[in-house]
Parts: sequence; structure tokens; C-alpha cells
Amino acid sequence: MTAQRTTPANARASGAPAPGDRAPGRPVVVAGGGLAGLATAVWLAEVGVSVTLVEKRGRLGGRTISFPVAGVDGLVDNGPHLVAGFYDALLRYVETIGTRNDLLWDAPPFAIRTGPDTLLGFDGGPSWLPLTLRRTLGALWLARLPIPLRDRPAALLAMARLVRAIAKPPPDLDDLTAAAWLRRIGAPTSLREIQLDQLVIGLLNEKPERVSASMFVQTLRVGAQRALTGNARSMDAVWPRVPLHDLFVGPAVTFLRERGATVITGNGVEDLQLDDDTVRGVRLSDGTAIDAAAVVLAVPPWALSRLMDRGPLGTYEHFAPVRKIEAAPISTVYVWLDRPLGNLRLAENLRDCTIEWVFDTSGMYGRTDEHCYGLAVSASWDVLHIGHDAFVEAAMASLRQHYPAFAEATVLHTHVIHQPQATFSAQPGFDDLRLPARTPIEGLFLAGDWTATGLPSTMEAAADGAERAVSEVLSHLRVGGSR
Repeated sequence: MTAQRTTPANARASGAPAPGDRAPGRPVVVAGGGLAGLATAVWLAEVGVSVTLVEKRGRLGGRTISFPVAGVDGLVDNGPHLVAGFYDALLRYVETIGTRNDLLWDAPPFAIRTGPDTLLGFDGGPSWLPLTLRRTLGALWLARLPIPLRDRPAALLAMARLVRAIAKPPPDLDDLTAAAWLRRIGAPTSLREIQLDQLVIGLLNEKPERVSASMFVQTLRVGAQRALTGNARSMDAVWPRVPLHDLFVGPAVTFLRERGATVITGNGVEDLQLDDDTVRGVRLSDGTAIDAAAVVLAVPPWALSRLMDRGPLGTYEHFAPVRKIEAAPISTVYVWLDRPLGNLRLAENLRDCTIEWVFDTSGMYGRTDEHCYGLAVSASWDVLHIGHDAFVEAAMASLRQHYPAFAEATVLHTHVIHQPQATFSAQPGFDDLRLPARTPIEGLFLAGDWTATGLPSTMEAAADGAERAVSEVLSHLRVGGSR
């Protein structure tokens, strides 16, 4: 798909005049300073387009931010974030802004801790074999899952049906929840409890009973396709070695300012200036009007809905599906200990407790002077509204259950983060709610993880959505959008 789009890379290779040179004084306005907005602005600026990036909040980063916490050295992210090896667009973004070396490549993130002495994990395969073969053989860890013998024939058949669906997705998948489809393919309860249900939740940040089976299969399909096209590390985990601000945000701002872009924070887009189904500019919350050669709305669907309520955008039926998109939460307890927890992998997936994932944040950063862990719950409907102390205690109980070393540890500090709108909730029918980058309004484009990328609500979807928007903007400017 990417090869068919006008990306910054092939725009440079074509030798075509930079679109920005054709529209001096009339920038492309990018509304929204999250990852999608940053990537859109960066890639437009990279090929010479005049860009104004506008963010209503006083900081950039959207859902990929870092901030100081009292009593703790350095910045803390708003939750642990996984980059997968098949995140092609996101990896291009960090390459562009010069932070790719701040990523730590790891084996695939399949490490299931079922108790204090049991970690079922992907061992990566024998080190003396070629990487592709190692990854293939390493997947045989699935055969070691503690599934009763009586369930193994059904489990094998269900996995075979899953593989077949990845190769050729059934047409009715978006009518079913993941739970309903897993029942249809005969996945036994034992396989679902130990692996499949958590795979759904981890990939899609939603409960199997709520999320679309189509999104589950499509996500696996994208990873498999990119592996088969030569990316042997497509399923590998890639961890930030620095806070998200230093990985995604700060270097992007430097990149933009070095290329003459304008970055505005604390002053969002209040309304669009439209004329005969053509966008002419934007009006900011302080009343400032900006004439624009094009406008990219790189905002989440709930923010776009508010913009629709305030002005003429809401009169266009094209945007109506946005109002139906719902959010899903993620909750995290960061804990600082006086000693190591005893984890064997940088991320371990727990069973039979409140916490689903334990992320060794200090280990990812290569720090030995502190022991910070991110204890995360995806699709955290069950803990979103419980009290702070109750959530912390449930998290500590999870550590006591799975890590013997925690009994001797002193808890130095904790910090709770609830993100009620961490991702979109891809419920059945969600495929029909996603909008393409190009809109029926000339010069107006959309970017974001929720747009029609075919991907789940991930950083890759945000970057992919940005690529699609950039492609459409460049085509618009070349056709005559600068007039």
C-alpha cells in the first residue's frame, strides 16, 4: 500500500519542485500535535512544504507524552508503549527525525507468567541459525502452552483455522466479536485463557466480547504479510530507550523549526473557513485567522466531533460516522522499588491477577541505578473507576503473586495513570466508521490512528495515517491547491 502513495521519500526521488515553493505565505495547517500531527508536519516540511502545526494544549505529543513526577528523576511516560518490528511507518518517522538509535530491539513479546516459577516464553530459536529460521522455530513455544491433553486436538484445529483466516479473511468478520468468532472456530477455553484472549486484548486494547473479529485477524494479517515480504523481525518487540518526549516529540519540534515551520501550542483550531466546499483557512481559539493552502485535521474522533458541533463541518454527512466511534481505556501503575523484581523479560504478561503486563522501564532505558516498572491493564474497564489506593493495592498483590523477590522489596514510590481515551474501541462494524485521508471538502484532509488505515489503534496506525494524509496533500498542491 505504501508504495502506491506519494511519500516524502519518492517525492524527493522524483526531483519534482517542492510543493511549498508554489505557495509562499500560505502554509498547510496541521491541527493536532499528537503523533499523527507531528508525523504529518515533519514529512511535509521534509519536502519543502510551508507548515503551521497547531495544538490546543500547552504541550505536544498527544497520547505519547512524558512528564515529571514529584520525587522521581527524569520524565515518566503516560504508560508503557510497545513498538512492533512491522511498524514500518513509525520506524520511518523516527528515522526522519533522527531517533531510530533510541530504540531497543528485542525478541517477540510473548512471555506469559503463570506463577512465580513459570514463564512461558518465545526463546528466539537457536542462535546459530539464520534469523528468519530462528523466529520460525521459536514460534514452537506455542506447543509448550499448558493446555490439557483432551483440548489439544481442538486447540490445533482452532489455530489452523486462525492461520487460514489470516491468509483469507472470511467476509463476515466485522459482524462478529472476537469472542464469538473464537467460539465459531472451536477454540477451547483453555487455549483462550492462556493465550488467545490476552492476545486480542494486547493487540486491540479491548475485551474479546466487545472488539471486532475483523480487526483481530487483520492485525495478524498485516504482521504476517510484512514478515513474508522479507522483514524477519516483523514480530519482534522494539522498546523505547528514552522517554517518549525524547523519542517522538522534542526532536520533531527541532526538525520542524530548522525547516522554518511554525509551531503553535495552547491555541487550537476553533473552526474552519470554508467557501464553496473548499477550505480556505482556520480560525484559532484566540480569534486568529490563518489562510491555508490545505488543512490536515490530525485529531482524535471525539475532538473532531466537537469541531463538527461548532461549525459547518457538521453539515457534511461524510463525517457523521465519526460520532459513533468510542474510546477504550488503559490504566497503569508505575512502581519504583529498592531492588530488581526478578523478571526475565523486559515485558511479561501475567495471568490470574489484576495486572496484565509488567514492563521493566529501567531495563529498557539501560539503567541500573533505579528499578522502575510499569504495571499495565489494557481495556481497563474493571479498574478505571476504582479508587487510587485500591488500584495500587491490586497491582502490588499481582506482584506478590508472581514475583518472590517482591516480598523483600521496599516500595519507594508509585504513580497511577488512567487514560480513559487511550485508543479507539474497534467494535463490530468499525470498518464502516473509518474515514479516508481525503474528504469531500477540497483541501481538507484527515490523519490519525482511527482513519482508514486497516490497522488497530496503535502508534503505527497514527504514523500510517500521517503518510496517507501527506500523500493526499502533496497531490492536492501539485494539482493546483496553491492557487
